[in-house]
Amino acid sequence: MSARMPRAERLALWRAERAVDRMRGLDRKVFLAIRVDEMRYPEIAERFGISVAEVEKHFAASLRIMMSAMDEKDPWWW
Repeated sequence: MSARMPRAERLALWRAERAVDRMRGLDRKVFLAIRVDEMRYPEIAERFGISVAEVEKHFAASLRIMMSAMDEKDPWWW
C-alpha cells in the first residue's frame, strides 16, 4: 500500500484484503476467478468441476463476506 494513498482508500483496501483472506475454499477461488481473472461462470464451473449454479452459490457467499468486511449498511441487493 502506498503512503500517498488517502487514508480512507488504504482502509478500504485493507478491509477488502482481509475479507478475501477470510473466504474459504471455493468461495475464495470463485471470487478471485471472477474479480481478478475475469472468468465467466461456465469457465469457472469447468475449471473446478462444479455446476454454474454452484459457481453462483460460492460467489454469493464470497460477496456476503466482502460486504460484511466493508461494513456496507445498504448492499445493492436490498
